[in-house]
Amino acid sequence: MSWSRGDWLCNACEHINFKKRDACRSCEYPKFGGPDPSSYRHNETETLAGDWFCTSMNCGAHNYASRTSCYKCYALKDDNSCGYGSNSSLPPGWKTGDWLCPRYGCGVHNYASRSECFKCKMPRDFGEKNLVFGHFSVFFLKNILKKFS
Repeated sequence: MSWSRGDWLCNACEHINFKKRDACRSCEYPKFGGPDPSSYRHNETETLAGDWFCTSMNCGAHNYASRTSCYKCYALKDDNSCGYGSNSSLPPGWKTGDWLCPRYGCGVHNYASRSECFKCKMPRDFGEKNLVFGHFSVFFLKNILKKFS
């Protein structure tokens, strides 16, 4: 959905709503006023079985059961958020070697066979090889960001 003048972001679930709505289409949180959004968002009556809350840093976003990573900060679902229902260390649909795109704001799941992100084309090893080694890395970083921006 694209933004139009007057559209608003729900304080409780971060759903984008049309200007004409007085309450969120997704969670029914009121446009103005209402209870504390953090307590509203974590209200168990609003959460379905299997839904989970991100435990990464101070995120706390409510995620649907079908998500394997947080919609807000892209952190992987962990065992403390809510169990997957098995002892597997990999999220459902993942295989050994699968990876998340290292590009900030992308973070999508890629299969092990891919050498670059299917969505943004960022190289798989970008985050591993180019962290902090002098001006060469800064030069490389600037050029790679130009290529993918």
